[in-house]
Amino acid sequence: MNKQHNGIWFAYIASLFTPLTCLLSGVVAIVYAGYRLDKGEDSEVVNSHYYGLIRSFFLNLTFFVVLIVTIATSNGVLIGINDYWYQSSMLDSIAYVIPIIGMVFAALAIVIWFYRMFKGMKQLKANLPHKPTKGPNL
Repeated sequence: MNKQHNGIWFAYIASLFTPLTCLLSGVVAIVYAGYRLDKGEDSEVVNSHYYGLIRSFFLNLTFFVVLIVTIATSNGVLIGINDYWYQSSMLDSIAYVIPIIGMVFAALAIVIWFYRMFKGMKQLKANLPHKPTKGPNL
């Protein structure tokens, strides 16, 4: 491991813990990445990885906010309809399945996040600039 890469490794490791620390370590990693980019003392390879981490964090943050709002809203609407307007066991069962479906989407997004972090770490270890992943931006 290259000594000049120590800071970016800290940011990668903090980003890996983001799903487990409820975004706290990701915020620390993003603030640190912004600080390092502002100093302008790192190589272009390292800077590309900082930009990649910042981009990944905000894409995932947006995905999870939209997912949580969608699940909460749809679940609340279905439960409200079932409780106050139209009693139906089918509506009730659908309302209780929605959070499970959301949990599956969230778990899949976290697995993709980890995969992309490890891919970026491999690129950094090979001293290659970060290349954004093509495909769905989760």
